[in-house]
Amino acid sequence: MFLDAVVRRRRFVVFAALCILALGVLTDQVRSPDKRRVGWIGVAVQAAVAPLATGLSRISDVVDREVAFVMEIGRLRTENARLTTEVARLREENARLHEAALEVARLRSLVGIKEQPYHTIAARVIGRDPSHWFNTLLVDRGAADGVRRNDPVITSDGLVGRVIETFGAWARVLLILDPRSAAGVLVGRSRDAGVAEGQGQPVLHVKYLSRDAEILPGDQVVTAGLGEIYPRGLPVGTVVGVSRTEGDLFQEALVRPGADLNHLEEMLILVGGGSQAAR
Repeated sequence: MFLDAVVRRRRFVVFAALCILALGVLTDQVRSPDKRRVGWIGVAVQAAVAPLATGLSRISDVVDREVAFVMEIGRLRTENARLTTEVARLREENARLHEAALEVARLRSLVGIKEQPYHTIAARVIGRDPSHWFNTLLVDRGAADGVRRNDPVITSDGLVGRVIETFGAWARVLLILDPRSAAGVLVGRSRDAGVAEGQGQPVLHVKYLSRDAEILPGDQVVTAGLGEIYPRGLPVGTVVGVSRTEGDLFQEALVRPGADLNHLEEMLILVGGGSQAAR
């Protein structure tokens, strides 16, 4: 009995303390002149929660920035892929236009040659001799087009060679660099005559030049028109070296062809004229 009375007394004391505490909170709230003011308990709660709220706010800002950064990276990658594709397309288009411009320039220069007093046939290279011993190529014009053996072949830059075989729709051209090739030439400045022979090398060997002739590197060389194949005055190339040996009756020269024989694409075949006699 005594124990039950003690327990009931303690419960009453706790209940009374809680009532007094509640009454104090209500009284503090009512007495506050600022109705928006929070009581001391609210202040305590705010003080405890404020650091947590600040931390959460900072974390939210960081997350927002990271999300925006990731989205921006995705957008930039998409834009970069689009620009890469566009650049590739423009490069391809530029390459086509450049090639077309080069072809137009070559054809214009060939048109200029056509104004000369020769009957000409335009031809395009369709094949090359794979052997290193012979410098020949195939063109897409032949006997059916009026091309015949020994017709000279030129570009706007100079002499290419001569036709050595003809068929219905194509012909074989022997380049002037081939060891089987030879042509009478004149040194443009001094008008001294010689014979240009192929060596299978990038330069021609000009022999039988007068020992007393003043021939210098840079002099232009043209065909002499002395044979029955090449007309007179076709540009051949430029002197790049001269040699004189004591006791020899002649001097010799090395001539670099004016035509780019390693990158031929279009050319003209000269038909008719003096080459008729060699057929």
